Amino acid sequence: MRRILALSTLLLAGSALAAVGKIAVLEGAGTRTPKDGGAAVALAVGTEVELGDTIDVSKGNLKLELNDGSVIALAERSKLQITEAEFEGQERKGFSAFLKAGSLWTKVKKALGGGKFEVTTERAVAGVRGTIFRIDADTLVKAAKGKGQGRKASVVRVVEGVVAVRPSKAVAKTIKAATPAAPKGQRVEVPGPKEITADEWEARFVELQKNQQIAVGVDLWEQAEIDAKAKADAFSQWLEKNQ
Repeated sequence: MRRILALSTLLLAGSALAAVGKIAVLEGAGTRTPKDGGAAVALAVGTEVELGDTIDVSKGNLKLELNDGSVIALAERSKLQITEAEFEGQERKGFSAFLKAGSLWTKVKKALGGGKFEVTTERAVAGVRGTIFRIDADTLVKAAKGKGQGRKASVVRVVEGVVAVRPSKAVAKTIKAATPAAPKGQRVEVPGPKEITADEWEARFVELQKNQQIAVGVDLWEQAEIDAKAKADAFSQWLEKNQ
């Protein structure tokens, strides 16, 4: 009997250690799918989220509270995978997540030991120590300097604090070379994508301050004040009521 009780205690402890956070608010519906390909589980307030899980919000919005007290909010049609999560009690040693689609808002608790907190999209990596920011994985924006047609980019918006942003490796390897001006009546071959150097990579690393945003895409790297319209969309309105 004692062995059974001891084994049960160990299993419960292991389960608790595997959890990186739990659903704190859910207004809608969503699922969590384990990394090992297990069946998707419907979310509810109190559902524990584990390392490797993919959270898929099919309707409404939700909030996930991490073990260190940091909070992540996801908008409808968002999909987030927890790629790294290391905690010692309530202290964060390291956390990262991949926003596959949709919009994410987060309030990051400052880690005493400087534990990292990163959110990555297909195009950008946003890293902080303690701040509030939002990131939209796939947004239609104007081309750099307002030229050309609109195109897809990841947009990082800082509400409070400082956020360090850099392009993802996939984007960094496909930064388009500048197109030389062609004399009238002549054709000039347009250079194809090229892999940028380490110096060029660093030149595309920025730190955003409060009320600033940046759009990151294949040939976009534009920093600007946050558009008032961006502050008034449905997700922003929900956040104002649920912070």
